[in-house]
Amino acid sequence: MDKSSSLEDRLEYLESRIEISDLVSAYGRAVDDRDWSSVGELYCTDATFDAVEGPATGRDAIIAYYEHRTAMFGVTYHYPHSLEVLDIEGVNASGVVCAHAELSIDGKSFWVALRYYDSYKKEDGRWRFAERRVEQLYAMELRELPDQMDSPLRKRWPGTEPALADWGPGST
Repeated sequence: MDKSSSLEDRLEYLESRIEISDLVSAYGRAVDDRDWSSVGELYCTDATFDAVEGPATGRDAIIAYYEHRTAMFGVTYHYPHSLEVLDIEGVNASGVVCAHAELSIDGKSFWVALRYYDSYKKEDGRWRFAERRVEQLYAMELRELPDQMDSPLRKRWPGTEPALADWGPGST
């Protein structure tokens, strides 16, 4: 945002950043609470969520994805560490969220380091996710983290072969 912009434009920019930050924060709470109605409301009607099992488009498909994917988890705790808003242009914006998720899978503690590559859109007067793509730095049992975090094969989901990380050293 250019500081020579009008005070009104600067205020609108700041309000948008706060609303987008609140959207990102609400995401983790709604997923962890398994509040699928609230999760759906965080997304635009034609949004796309792209994660471990591939993209889901539209609120109903996104909610179905979450219901299916989280069925394998016990307790979960998603928390964003940082939000970098890259661009706000009218009713569209983009950003990157660095985050962690703690998951219980078959009674074992599982940790995931994530980046969410987001597109946001103002729909029905509020900021929502228009697109959310998830990439992993690592995903593994907590007990493996000290020895495997630096391995190139640090995506270690239960029942799958270890795989390259989506980003970071050794991922390419």
